[in-house]
Amino acid sequence: MYIRLASQNGVFRLQPIQRQNDTELDVAIADLEKRGFILVRRGKTPSQYSCDITYSRVWAIMEKYMY
Repeated sequence: MYIRLASQNGVFRLQPIQRQNDTELDVAIADLEKRGFILVRRGKTPSQYSCDITYSRVWAIMEKYMY
């Protein structure tokens, strides 16, 4: 479940969290923040067509400091 970053001792990063929309992602982020994780990065995955400006998924990367 956790990935240990070799360059930084004591930092554990979760696999990217992927959801269908921003509302679902906000709920998942809030749940993990209650457990002590912090948000590192957040973004959107564009659809496969370059002419389409919609996004197929949203994602976030969370990590926790274990000192």
